[in-house]
Amino acid sequence: MTGATGDTQRGNAALLSVEDLKTYVFTPGGIVRAVDGVSFSIKPGEAMGLVGESGCGKSMTCHSIIGLLPTAARTIGGKIVFEGEDLTAKPESELAGYRGKKIAMILQDPLMSLNPVFTVGNQVAEVFRLDDSHASKQTVTQRVVDILTRVKISSAERRLRNYPFEFSGGMRQRVVAAMAMARSPRLLIADEPTTALDVTIQDQFLRLLKEMQAESGMALILVTHNLGIVAEVCDSVAIMYAGRIVESGSVMRVYNEPAHPYTRGLMEALPVLGVRKKRLYQIDGEPPDLCGLPSGCHFHPRCAFATGICRREYPPTKELPGGGYAACWLLDERGREQ
Repeated sequence: MTGATGDTQRGNAALLSVEDLKTYVFTPGGIVRAVDGVSFSIKPGEAMGLVGESGCGKSMTCHSIIGLLPTAARTIGGKIVFEGEDLTAKPESELAGYRGKKIAMILQDPLMSLNPVFTVGNQVAEVFRLDDSHASKQTVTQRVVDILTRVKISSAERRLRNYPFEFSGGMRQRVVAAMAMARSPRLLIADEPTTALDVTIQDQFLRLLKEMQAESGMALILVTHNLGIVAEVCDSVAIMYAGRIVESGSVMRVYNEPAHPYTRGLMEALPVLGVRKKRLYQIDGEPPDLCGLPSGCHFHPRCAFATGICRREYPPTKELPGGGYAACWLLDERGREQ
């Protein structure tokens, strides 16, 4: 199993269990192994961070869970078990019933998520009409005002008549969050929701996410490049590289005792408050082309510790003494003997 968290292995009840998930994109130039054997689980009320460089498969993993894949992409293997049901075995008509109601998603660009020709109030109201098409206009309007107030949009009753362009980036992201939370989902997937926000608004939005999670008891998957955000919001973290999870575990363990060289590189690249450096650490090279992955461990061309076996075979996933898992030959006797 590639990069599983402890819950999957121990058999504890999980809200979501992703098991050896493989989602490939079929292009004229070849097969892109966007998600190539990903496994993890998340319990009710838990917040998990999904971290890695651009192009490592984070967003495609999330889109696979909710069943919203590009035309050329297809899930070819593995399971996505949500509340005991395998979503990969369900037809589109049944999957549609999960979206929004049980599993909701916040995308990274709120302006692209909102229709510019409809008012904010109309777009949020549409979510409530999905649940109760016979509700009166007054009832729906009150529900819209309530959810906008819940996400801390001031003067909600007046603002629902505004259009998306009349809102700031942070306010638009709050509107998208309101739409995601309107049907009280059991799982919220937030795909880099703070990318377009400045630092102050980013902090406000993250506090809002934590408050909503605490109130509702929902699980949260937070996709981000920012390890600082994960430390603030999440309980556990999974590190992705080249379509696979290379390390996972509690935030405390991964941050204090990173086991995989890639994780260590990400941690060393973080600026430390009060410590002056002439230049931040960087991981040399770039992530590989997912159409032509290197043999063996996909990180070996960028790894200072790579040995012969790293270039020949992909490493097995090992349980770590401090909790969690990592896939690296440095953790295996055969790798240390090289």
